[in-house]
Order: sequence, then C-alpha cells, then structure tokens
Amino acid sequence: MPAARRWATGIFEMDTPSSRIAEQATEYFSRRRAESPQQRRQREAWLAADPRHAAEYAKIQRLWDLAGELRDAPRLQALRGPDMASLRRSRWPGWASAAAVTVGLLFGGVFMASRYAPPEAVIYATALGERRTETLADGTVAVLNTDTALAVRYSRRRRDVELRHGEAQFDVARDAAKPFVVHLGDSTVTAIGTRFQVRRDADAAAVTLLEGKVEVAHGQERHALQPNERALLTANAGILVQPVDLEQANGWVDGWLRFRNAPLSQVVAEANRYSDRKLRLGDPSLADIPLSGNFRAGQSASIATSVQLILPVRVDDSGADIVLLPE
Repeated sequence: MPAARRWATGIFEMDTPSSRIAEQATEYFSRRRAESPQQRRQREAWLAADPRHAAEYAKIQRLWDLAGELRDAPRLQALRGPDMASLRRSRWPGWASAAAVTVGLLFGGVFMASRYAPPEAVIYATALGERRTETLADGTVAVLNTDTALAVRYSRRRRDVELRHGEAQFDVARDAAKPFVVHLGDSTVTAIGTRFQVRRDADAAAVTLLEGKVEVAHGQERHALQPNERALLTANAGILVQPVDLEQANGWVDGWLRFRNAPLSQVVAEANRYSDRKLRLGDPSLADIPLSGNFRAGQSASIATSVQLILPVRVDDSGADIVLLPE
C-alpha cells in the first residue's frame, strides 16, 4: 500500500510513483516558456533520467496540441453559444452549475479526444553508415543520413517532424494549409513546398536551403533563408547565415564527402560519422592543415590513404583507430 495519500476535491487519490511523475511533468511543462537556464537544465536532466518521464511529458504535449485544435472545432463553436445561454438562465446554485460544467467538459473532452486525437509519431531511423530514402504520408520525400532518427506526426493542421539526432533532407510536398515544421530541440524550420537539409549535433544545428524558402526560428530570432544559404544555430551565437556550396551540401545524399580547403580536423570529424573504425590525428599540429578532395563516406582506410598522398602525413593503421601523423 502506498506510504502517502491525500484528499482533493472530495476524491481519494493514491500518491503513487506514476501520479508523482505526472505532477512533475505537468509542472515542468507549465513553466517551460518562462524557465531560467538552470530550470531548463533541470527539466532536460529529469526527462533523460527515466523513459517514463519523457513519455508522460510527451503525453501532456499531445494533449496541449489537441486542445489547440479542439478550441476552433466547428462542433464546439456551434455548441458554445446555446450552452452558455442555458447556463445563464439556470436557477441552480453556482456550485452546482460549476460542477455540471466541469463534468460536461471532462466527459466531452474524453469523447472529443478519442475522436480527434492525432496519431502516434512514426519513427524513421538509420544506423551508423546507413542512408535511407523514405516517402512520408503526404508525399514528402525524406533522405536520412548516417545515424539519424526522425519522429513524424501529422495532424489536421500541421505536419510536424522532430529531428532527434543526425541529418536529413526533405523534398516537401506543397500544402499551403498545413505547414511543414521540423523541430530541432527548441528551434524550428517551417516550410510549405521546398527542399532543404537539417542537421542536429550535440551542441549545434544547421539548416541548408536548396530550393524554395523556409523560416528558421531560434530563440527570439527569426530568419527567412534564401536558396544556397545555410543557417548555423548555436546557444551563444544565435542564427549565423552564410553562403553554401551546393555540390558540397548535396554530396552526402549520393554517398560522397566533398571538401574545399577544409581543416584536416573537420575532415576527420566528418569521416568518423560514417564508420565504426575512426580516424585520429596523432599530432595537434595537423588540425588546421587545409584539405580539398572528394571521398567515399564510410571508407576510413581509403580516406586515410588519400590524405597521405595529398598532404605531408603518414598513416599508422596498426591499432583500433587509424592514426594520421606528421611525415
């Protein structure tokens, strides 16, 4: 039997672990818009601590989204006027009227929720070194890069996609009535019919526009990207927009890594996203050496050999990692 109990509104409630999780999730969700950086870190740590925490928080988010949809539902709009007029004519005591309204909303909410509830998210994912092309329910084509996870949830009014990690390209089916929104943590990318790429790393995100137009929202900033532009999103620098080489940007879709005067440290980091066997710089002095070239993604040994032919480095592949050393 639970150690603690409480009475609320005349109803006996059990203080169970699940109820405490629900209460905490509700508290975190209700203050999310005005939370301090410390409170945000607390919320993120709580969500990561237990899968039940994240599941309960997601449930509240779905109910919140559903409430927004139901508010403007035609049937509720039609009922609102007559029902309010009826309540005003009622001779019931105030508490009875309030109770009736509460019960009606509860039961009506359950009915409407079951009728209008959005479907569960559809998850798409790739393994390390894998690329996959998926056609979503609306005809949008998504290309997932290595080690990527998407959660796709479509409602009657919006098409929401959460990029949990990794990189993806979207060729969005046009539907002006239902914006296509990609969520990158607290940032969003909104499109109607366009082609763009998004990438989410541990400490930053990037949006590259190939065709059409998208709006990027990051904190209090908003920016409308133009084709051939990339927006870098970081916690400290906000939105940083820079031109992009489309040949380089499109390379990974066909399995190529293309570099133009990129620091060797960047080449190594990018190559390591695609392979279990990692490249490693054996000397910090190699990090800033510029390198240009086209390499097949996932072929670490081949990349190391090519680098050895282009730059004054030698390769040691005798261990678990392939080490690049000064010549």
